Amino acid sequence: MGMSGVATAYRARLAQLNSGLLLLLLLVVVLSLPLTIPSRTLFLYQIVFFTMRAAISPLPATWVLEKSMDGREYDAWQYFAADDTECRERFGLPAYTANYIFKSDTEVICSTQFSSHELLENGEINLSLISGRPSEMITSPELQNFTLARYVRIRLLRMQPAEPQRSFYTIRSLRIGGRCFCSGHAGKCKINDNNIDNEPQCECVHNTCGVHCVRCCPLYNQRPYRIGTPMAANKCEKCECHGHAKSCIYDKLVDEQHLSLSIRGKMSGGGVCQNCTHHTTGINCERCLPGYYRPMDRLPNHPEPCLPCNCTAAGATGECSTIGGECRCREGFTGTQCTECLPGHSGEKCSRCDCDARGTLSGRECDERCSCKAHVVGERCDRCDEGYFALDEGHLDGCLKCYCSGVGTSCSVAHIETSSYETLKGWTVTNLAMSEQIVPTKDNDTGFLVFGMFEMPETEAVYWKAPEGYLGNLLRSYGSRLNFKMQWITVRGDTSGKPTVGPSLVLVGRNGMKIAYGEESYDETGGATITVPLKEDNWYHVPRTVKDIITRLRRTEYHGDPVTRSQFMAVLTDVEVVLLRGTYHTDQVESVLEEAQLFSGSHSSTESSSTGSNFIELCDCPEGYKGTSCEQCAFGYVRIYETSVTHERIGRCIPCSMCNGHAASCDLETGECGMCLHNTVGTNCERCLPGFYGNATIGRQDDCKRCACPLEEPSNNFSPNCQSRGGSSDPSEYVCTQCPDGYTGDHCELCDDGYYGEPEVIGGQCLPCPCHGGPCNAVTGECIQCVGNTEGWRCERCKTGYWGVPDDGCEPCSCSELGALENVCDVTTGQCICKPRYGGRRCDECDVGYGNLDLDCPACACNVNGSASSVCNVVSGQCECNVGTEGIHCDRCQDEFYGLSEEQPGACE
Repeated sequence: MGMSGVATAYRARLAQLNSGLLLLLLLVVVLSLPLTIPSRTLFLYQIVFFTMRAAISPLPATWVLEKSMDGREYDAWQYFAADDTECRERFGLPAYTANYIFKSDTEVICSTQFSSHELLENGEINLSLISGRPSEMITSPELQNFTLARYVRIRLLRMQPAEPQRSFYTIRSLRIGGRCFCSGHAGKCKINDNNIDNEPQCECVHNTCGVHCVRCCPLYNQRPYRIGTPMAANKCEKCECHGHAKSCIYDKLVDEQHLSLSIRGKMSGGGVCQNCTHHTTGINCERCLPGYYRPMDRLPNHPEPCLPCNCTAAGATGECSTIGGECRCREGFTGTQCTECLPGHSGEKCSRCDCDARGTLSGRECDERCSCKAHVVGERCDRCDEGYFALDEGHLDGCLKCYCSGVGTSCSVAHIETSSYETLKGWTVTNLAMSEQIVPTKDNDTGFLVFGMFEMPETEAVYWKAPEGYLGNLLRSYGSRLNFKMQWITVRGDTSGKPTVGPSLVLVGRNGMKIAYGEESYDETGGATITVPLKEDNWYHVPRTVKDIITRLRRTEYHGDPVTRSQFMAVLTDVEVVLLRGTYHTDQVESVLEEAQLFSGSHSSTESSSTGSNFIELCDCPEGYKGTSCEQCAFGYVRIYETSVTHERIGRCIPCSMCNGHAASCDLETGECGMCLHNTVGTNCERCLPGFYGNATIGRQDDCKRCACPLEEPSNNFSPNCQSRGGSSDPSEYVCTQCPDGYTGDHCELCDDGYYGEPEVIGGQCLPCPCHGGPCNAVTGECIQCVGNTEGWRCERCKTGYWGVPDDGCEPCSCSELGALENVCDVTTGQCICKPRYGGRRCDECDVGYGNLDLDCPACACNVNGSASSVCNVVSGQCECNVGTEGIHCDRCQDEFYGLSEEQPGACE
């Protein structure tokens, strides 16, 4: 039977095979097993175990168990071979036996457990695909994907060696155990009679949908989909669409920015509602479409939350506020439906009246003659009176009085860019008396600061003390606000507790004044975002005797006199302490600070307003003062404090006259100056620093100028000191007093004798003349006169006829007239050019092998057997004679010796 025939037969008779049909395979090497019941499509299963039993032949020696999703491309589940060698040669893997512990959920191994040839028939293979894997008990996504299959294939590669009558494959029974793949979100699956494909269907739970429960149902995508495990159900969470959408999607960015409202009322999750109905829109279908509004008495989950805007009046733009339905008016109109004129406007088109509404008494804007508010002037009431600024409709008297720290009378509006500051670092928790401070803990999940009330058991009202960034000069925040968001946790269960009252914000100035704002109680549990305006309205003094806001304390005991504008400005000049209210309930157990934001610069009266008002003054300060409100001393002045009739500390700036205008501050009692500036030094900053010159007592910033010796550039400023030229009235006349060697001139601008260079060119300097003591060109350094028998641009070489080291002086060659060709020698070694047969540095001796200068250095001609060597004395020409020989050439025997011969080695015996 061919391979394709077996596969076809197997598909046709799957039920018979499972009933015990004996299948004989002689040459067939592949069995493809589709995991399906009679149906049109193949279902997806999670395979758990595999069992195969042989019949009248041994089990296969080498084979592969494979899986596939499409029946075309297969991946191995496990390899099987007889021994380690075959595992490595066929599959490139080491062999393992039974009870192997897998390193990962997807590891594929080669096993020798089921390849024994001992059983000749009825051998059985029982293989678990999940046992021994890391996620066997919890079913990880990796293990689920590893065990998924629509097709299983058995690829037979080699038979066991056996007698010929058993040399074939047989399969008596085959069992594949699996379960419906339902992604961990179904307890069972079954065949639905209404399913035309008659396929198994997962009975999905946890708000999941799909054949295999692989996605969240349409309205349950508040969290990203995750498969279920024995350890966590990972249910899909319903989106909060307020009943106006049937589906939603998960958006990761929305989740990260906390923009989606969950069904638990928290800004948590990333569900975005799709196709909102009932004229709604928004991430949670919480807003009305343009042209519609939600009445104040209707919640977002109302069946008909949005009604059309009723804004058809001539003064309306046609749009309305999405909450409440108040119409958006054209310029000059007001009212819920824009049917009225704004103050200062009149007529059918509500045209602007001549009188400026900001400075005109209310209701008199359209009078024939304008009636100005108290501190407003001009025919149209459009200017502040002298000493006042910030014309604004909200001011009862039209303008604010210039504060200017009590030293100035004239001011205008300061145009300061809006900014804000916030941090959760450096906060501590204290009481109103600030007698103790405790560092709160940080919630690692939210980043918020948490304080347990048990840590200060003797204190009823705790306060959050702000770090340095919220302190100091806050005048630029006048008219702006400080926002903070607080949570409070109360004891669970039915208690007799109640909300508390107390100041929301307390400021303590360095002038000793303690002021506060707010005294609300909050019936709602959980938290609140509190906005405190930084303007004197509704602020009050806190008596120094109040150390805590206890429950039985009457309001009048901590609520002192109202704060005036000048008092409020005096505190903002230098804020020493900022306290935020931390207690809101008598049964409170925790106080949680989420954020605190301090604004400065121009501000808007409402968050939706596009234009802002600016109540920050810019004063015309008298001499000695600076700052927007003259709150700082100018350079050369020091602040002293006086106590006013209202017991306030008022600062005054006194000049430091003893410091010659060169110190920012001074001590009036001791007469000592602060740090001397402007390049001055001395007890009274009366002298110039080293490297500077001038008269420091004149009192100008440029009294002391940097020495230029000859240039101010550090690379060309060669003298560390200079001084004014004596007897000269010109302050620019000075003399450099410490020109280094090689420099001369009043400003070290010239090179001294024996030096050259260009000290007035950046990077230039004076260098010694390289002429071995001789003079050189003062600019280029070219030597004018060389000494020591040298020559060249820098006397760097010896003259002709001289030799040696130029720096030490050159000496004459002194070549011998007898032995040298001419009186010229090597400039380094002094070697003369010798005639033939002459040698030595000066050529004044015979060369080696020659001797006797008197005879013009003839060859030595030493007798071979009569002399010790062929070399003779270079002066006399005498050869070195052996014993018994004599003569200039050692060519004869001495008396009583004989036998000298050039042919015989022996000589003169």
